[in-house]
Amino acid sequence: MNIPILDPVTRSREYDLYSEVVRAAVVRGWLFDGHSHRTLDHDVLGLDPVESRGYQSMGILHHLGLKKDFRGLFAGQTSAVAIAALSNDVQNFGRILEHLDTTLARPAQNLASLKREEQAELKAAGADSSENRAKRIVAAATKPERMRVYSYTYRRNADIVAEALFRAGGVCEKCSSPAPFVRASDGTPFLEVHHVTPLSGGGEDRLENVLALCPNCHRKVHFGES
Repeated sequence: MNIPILDPVTRSREYDLYSEVVRAAVVRGWLFDGHSHRTLDHDVLGLDPVESRGYQSMGILHHLGLKKDFRGLFAGQTSAVAIAALSNDVQNFGRILEHLDTTLARPAQNLASLKREEQAELKAAGADSSENRAKRIVAAATKPERMRVYSYTYRRNADIVAEALFRAGGVCEKCSSPAPFVRASDGTPFLEVHHVTPLSGGGEDRLENVLALCPNCHRKVHFGES
């Protein structure tokens, strides 16, 4: 087997952003499955490939030196074959071999991807007949599968959250109704601070970009009809 030449880049922003388990899943998807960068961004990183354009997984792979010639290199092969081939090559594949550790073979599933799968399954179940659902319920396991998942979030400015709640004064800034209940922890009115332009969509964590909403309005903003 002809092993391509490693061509690592010094840029490590994308590589540093993700955990070892997630990076391993990207490496495996590239070497064994031959997935595209956009597919890896979607399936492994839980990103919208239209927006990410595959740049996140590409950054991870390019930092390791795994460029286009490595895509699908070990398609149909076992981890043992890949490890042996890379270990015996004259190049130093130490960093790549770390990502082929068999303990990382089944990485945690991305929470966003799992939610999308559940939404698709719910839509399909809702479109089916009650009779067919009843049959599947009878045959289904009563204890759901326990899964290991991961997700990413943003560290928000606590001062902005506190100031938005102070500004609202216990009243929803969308429907003008009082908060539906008070927090058990401190007795303050329960409102949720929502970013008008989402952080994931390029929005800024600024006071002008947030609203203090009651739970009903917050859910409506995210899931209701526009």
